[in-house]
Amino acid sequence: MMIPRPRLSDLKGQAPLLIIFSPSPDHRYYQMQVEQLESIRLAMQDCRLTVAEVFEQGPGRIGKSDLSDDRCARFREKFNIYPGQFKIFLIGNDSEVYLVSDDCISWEELMMRVGNAVGNVTPSV
Repeated sequence: MMIPRPRLSDLKGQAPLLIIFSPSPDHRYYQMQVEQLESIRLAMQDCRLTVAEVFEQGPGRIGKSDLSDDRCARFREKFNIYPGQFKIFLIGNDSEVYLVSDDCISWEELMMRVGNAVGNVTPSV
């Protein structure tokens, strides 16, 4: 049985998507990144940024929707995330990748990149 893989082209026309890959919700970098995102929650809503949290161990989520362990595994495979790796991707509403980082990113960097991802509109913070 063939399992359909997520394609970046499936995201075209959607709100920008920040994908956070982490071994688990307890990972230090993940915790630091979530803290950064909490400080700009309203700005993220203004620019309709959706956050996906994809874990190696346990279920994840995209926005308010849960991701099963299987879907997390497919996302990790699609983006070539190896075991134990923390990585962040920002996918624009044009399905282009605007940011890839192996480390936490600042809210300033994120908002600048989101502005580029949604057509050079810089959200207010």
